[in-house]
Amino acid sequence: MSTSLEPRGTHEGAPAYHFDNRVVGPLLSHQERWDELAGTHSGFRSTVAQGYWVVTDSEAVQGALQDWRTFSSSSVAALDPDPKYMWIPEMLDPPQHTTWRRLLGYEFGPKHIATLEPEIRRVAAEIIDRLAPTGGADVLDEFTRQFPTRVFMNVVGLPEEDLDQFLAWVHDLLHLTHAEDPDGSRQMVAMRAVSSYFDEQIALRREAPRDDLLSRAMSWEIDGAPISDADMHAFCILLFQAGFDTVPVSIGWALYHFACHPEQRAAILADPSLVANSVEEILRVYSFVVPARKAVQDTEIGGCPVKAGEMVMLPLAVCNRDAERYEDPLQVDLHRTTNNHIAFGSGPHRCLGSHLARLELTVAIEEWHKRIPDYRIVPGQDLQQTGNIYGLISLRMEW
Repeated sequence: MSTSLEPRGTHEGAPAYHFDNRVVGPLLSHQERWDELAGTHSGFRSTVAQGYWVVTDSEAVQGALQDWRTFSSSSVAALDPDPKYMWIPEMLDPPQHTTWRRLLGYEFGPKHIATLEPEIRRVAAEIIDRLAPTGGADVLDEFTRQFPTRVFMNVVGLPEEDLDQFLAWVHDLLHLTHAEDPDGSRQMVAMRAVSSYFDEQIALRREAPRDDLLSRAMSWEIDGAPISDADMHAFCILLFQAGFDTVPVSIGWALYHFACHPEQRAAILADPSLVANSVEEILRVYSFVVPARKAVQDTEIGGCPVKAGEMVMLPLAVCNRDAERYEDPLQVDLHRTTNNHIAFGSGPHRCLGSHLARLELTVAIEEWHKRIPDYRIVPGQDLQQTGNIYGLISLRMEW
């Protein structure tokens, strides 16, 4: 993918380009494009669809994520300023968002997440033990997508036999290219199916509560009133979107990275304490999340004159790969002592599931290398990554 954008003149005095973040690209092309854009722009206007602003100044991106009074989370996708589905609490602003975060604090806090580690290790070991004797596989299909999805289904309280269906829905919702689904109809079919599924799960727990996250959430009260089915539904949609995609993507990048850097693989085998640093560095260098916010008032950011109601794209990569923040920013440094990355976002909407994600990524790296310490990427592959969320599409490895 080239950074050479199709010029469209100017928009309100700022440069305008035909910039489409949904396009599939070669390995690491999206991250490299952000590197180049951050070096030449502080912000610009994309003319794709109804148009939106793109900010590429590192400090401005982090500042906008922290400024919820100006940049609302009522929409978090640049091309969807008025979403049909609400995700709770991600699409809420304070104080409503604060109330939900407080209720969810225990479930996703570090102490509770630590109690899940034995089960998370069991799931990882079971999958890898089954895979190891085969001598090779597409590790995305056979491990990185299955492992965290199974974990999250267990955490939420969903039956594991629905795993294959969930993986199919995730693909249609998050990984279809524009060419595969030009009018969004396949994506909408999948969303309706997910929506119906969670309606059924909510109804089942209203009738017979269980010992799981969904049932416990139904016992919570906000402003003295029980959580409605509509809000529970919106909460479930967020769990689905957040829990079944970002961790598989990050584990995929970890296996790709260590396959390409055998010296670092040897280092973590010799000194497992380096795994924690490797997790932070992989999250930083391979930044793959590109959030957006909706302006609630006229403002200026990155040289862009944003009007109330307009969408602003805020790529995390321009912060996490910023040479002014990090020495050798594009290198995974297992001994880096300071890593204040924002791979999980910044501000009040910083990812609630970060403790779970870190644990899953740590366990995946540790358990994989205990069982398959020597592996390599099958040569001759045309490695591609998706747009929007930059995950590898396939990754065949052999051992």
